[in-house]
Amino acid sequence: MKKGIFIVMVNCTDPSREEEFNRWYTHTHLPDLSRTRGMVKARRFKHIRSERGEPSKYVTIYEFETENLDDSMKDFMKYVDEAHATGRHIDCLDVKGLHLYEEIDPKSLKPLAKVNYPKKRSDSLPTPEW
Repeated sequence: MKKGIFIVMVNCTDPSREEEFNRWYTHTHLPDLSRTRGMVKARRFKHIRSERGEPSKYVTIYEFETENLDDSMKDFMKYVDEAHATGRHIDCLDVKGLHLYEEIDPKSLKPLAKVNYPKKRSDSLPTPEW
């Protein structure tokens, strides 16, 4: 079985409908998609703060355990399309990003025999001030 996560980054396009949007997402959308083959969990998060970049306000992380992540994604999109076709989709959803990740199996990697990396912190890794 493969393990994976599908990260969906979204915003609500109408601030006056934010509560309706969150109620729809949590109580309509997630249950509609929960029938997806291999999905074991779905969790939503609200953005608090960023160190870099322009984030979405909300992120949903869908967790999968499946024989084939591509087949699960096809299943997922089938239920999204079905929601649109039956009027169960909201019109103030703005998708900012879709990202599918497959878990790296630690057993597939041999440990390093020797580690000798620079002790100075890389500029690409910021130290947040929170």
